Amino acid sequence: MKLKNSKDGFGYDLDKALKEGNIFERVFHSYRIFPWLNRVDYSGKKVLDVGCNTGILLIPLLEKGVDITGVDISRSDIAKAKKKLREKNLPIERAVVADAKKLPFDSNTFDMIILSDILEHVSQPDLVAKEALRVVKPKGSILATVPNETHPVVKFTWLRKALTGRKNVDEYPDIPYNLEKLVKLFPGVEIVKCKLAGLWVQLFCVFKKTSKQSR
Repeated sequence: MKLKNSKDGFGYDLDKALKEGNIFERVFHSYRIFPWLNRVDYSGKKVLDVGCNTGILLIPLLEKGVDITGVDISRSDIAKAKKKLREKNLPIERAVVADAKKLPFDSNTFDMIILSDILEHVSQPDLVAKEALRVVKPKGSILATVPNETHPVVKFTWLRKALTGRKNVDEYPDIPYNLEKLVKLFPGVEIVKCKLAGLWVQLFCVFKKTSKQSR
């Protein structure tokens, strides 16, 4: 994740927007994270949340008993996540400062990788995808969401500003996707599912790493 004229880092507290934003932000983020919290089977899986921000998914999934670790390149976001984890008596080591393009984990470590609205905000999404494929186990899953390029809230900055009340929505990069572009990031995988999601704002794909890719 990257901001203009700065190092990588989204620069926006998504968990705070979920809890303290205007009505649009609270509804939007609640709807966006609902499937991750309620429709994904994490049973017996070791999970990595790449680009965890301040813990919008990491913390509620830990509270559900999921074996999950979150990484983000932003030290300030991870510091906020650790503070929240500490307040909830959850293990702070589950929030880790790390570059998604060079993850500090051995190959074939995780059963599932979550890429929730991260690929559009990184300068080299191909490297992020490559790293996700490296650290996921053979037959493990990569679940990715990205903004759908045809959605008006994604296409028009003025509309996003009006709906969110934010003065600055100029995260950089912030690149919408079509299905072809997303699938190309993960060559050789088994495509389990690809569809529109989140009131058509997002594309959602589930990729499975093949045994051949672990060689």
